[in-house]
Amino acid sequence: MPTIAVVLLIMAAVRVWNHRGPARAQPFTGPLAAALLVAVSGVTLSVQGWGYALGAALLMTAGYGIVLLVPAGRRALAARSYDNPVRRALIGVPLATVIFEEVAFRGVLWALIADGHGAGWATAITAILFGLWHLPDRGEVAFTTLAGVLLSILRAVSGGVLAPFVLHWTANGLGILASAWLRRSGRRDSGGPDKS
Repeated sequence: MPTIAVVLLIMAAVRVWNHRGPARAQPFTGPLAAALLVAVSGVTLSVQGWGYALGAALLMTAGYGIVLLVPAGRRALAARSYDNPVRRALIGVPLATVIFEEVAFRGVLWALIADGHGAGWATAITAILFGLWHLPDRGEVAFTTLAGVLLSILRAVSGGVLAPFVLHWTANGLGILASAWLRRSGRRDSGGPDKS
């Protein structure tokens, strides 16, 4: 249990740093803090599950393709604006967010809990903590808790953190790129360029 407590303390410190520290440090913080969690916990992370990772990426890409066909989906995606969307999707999301969150929740914490209590408990606890991680946005908590369940199940069936990492990255990264494309092309409602 002391290892889990140390892991949770490191995670809490990273969360505070993410909100209080300089944004330019985040792409370094994620990988360094992830490495620290692995070192402190002694957990060996597996990157097996290439087929699951490819399947997750293809499903997420298809999902965004379907959303882009629906006017309400296009409006929802176009509602957010991102500075430097390509850099954010390809560098910021994986380095500042996904690496740390997947190593922390589906890698280290999931493995520590599963060792003592099984995959079901590991999935439930890490999903709830993943949802709470996204406070203070209450609307995001329920969604990210459910996403945490899906990512944890993917971790369990694939046997590693690669598939959850790829799913998480494609969900966030493709969302940013789709939003930027819609805003730039003006295809928010009808599927064609805005006439305004």
